[in-house]
Amino acid sequence: MKGIIRYAIVVAALLAGMVSCKKGDNEKLENENTPVAGFMSARQGSWWLYASNENTVVRRVATGRDSVKMGLSYNYYEATDTTSQYVTPEYFARNGDKFLMLVDLDGSQTNYMNVVVHKDNPQLGDTWSNTGSISYSGMSFDLLAEGEITGVQGTLTINGHTYTDVVEITNTLKAKPQIPPTPVYVNCGTARMWFQKGIGLIKSEFDISIASFYSRHYTDSLLDYHIEP
Repeated sequence: MKGIIRYAIVVAALLAGMVSCKKGDNEKLENENTPVAGFMSARQGSWWLYASNENTVVRRVATGRDSVKMGLSYNYYEATDTTSQYVTPEYFARNGDKFLMLVDLDGSQTNYMNVVVHKDNPQLGDTWSNTGSISYSGMSFDLLAEGEITGVQGTLTINGHTYTDVVEITNTLKAKPQIPPTPVYVNCGTARMWFQKGIGLIKSEFDISIASFYSRHYTDSLLDYHIEP
């Protein structure tokens, strides 16, 4: 169970970005990625500042550089915790009509999985799922994230600024051990996220609950941003 707790924290925080993908669409990818422009800026010097309910502030910066992972090219970003100065590499790309993020499943920066974080023309009620697997302390687990678009063309006021054409998504994170094999996933919590195309992520809310072992409520929202022209 200790392993599942770690996966819930890491994967919920990352997989929750999945938006507007019909079930299984993330597996039907083109053989070549293109720049993520259109979903969020990839221009060097663009940045986004997020404040959380845990008194942390994270700054995401577009480096203007590309990086090859899993044989495909991605726009490379860096997210810095402004207190600890810890830097997390991030990778985004466009693939056909889909926008991808590479998910670091275990924090090693070697075990990545492609997930769809947005796509053109999102529709209310679109559903999707993404699966992956991870090993921790000698145990292997299957991961399942199920989601639905629960809002389109909405408005959201954050820190005094009103955003329009906002897409809201809700994800459910589940996990199960590979040994002993079981068809039943354990519900590890939910995540809601709000996006505005052209800016990217503007708000997130995580409610993680794993039986009586672990619970966490986390929110963050866009405090400020700058998009290079």
